[in-house]
Amino acid sequence: MSVTLPGSLQMLLGLYAYVLPLLLYVLWSTLALWDLGRRSELAATAVWIWAFSIFALPFAAALAYLFFGGARLALRVKLLALGGGAAYLLILALGASIGGIS
Repeated sequence: MSVTLPGSLQMLLGLYAYVLPLLLYVLWSTLALWDLGRRSELAATAVWIWAFSIFALPFAAALAYLFFGGARLALRVKLLALGGGAAYLLILALGASIGGIS
């Protein structure tokens, strides 16, 4: 049985596949909570429900708030946040195709 070491590209893709979800979680949750804190027209109950949801369902609730919850962020910021998720899916697909990410 022979063991081969991963190549540089495989190691880089593996690193990004490990770190990028953490960065996306921080980005999406921070943007959602920051925008939620700036909105004075929401009732306190709605703010607490959104905040609890963002912490309970990190990826889904943060994205739901950013795109469907009435966030007051610029469209450019929302699209950049969504682009991070698309980049993650692209890295996963590329890594799986060359065997670097299983």
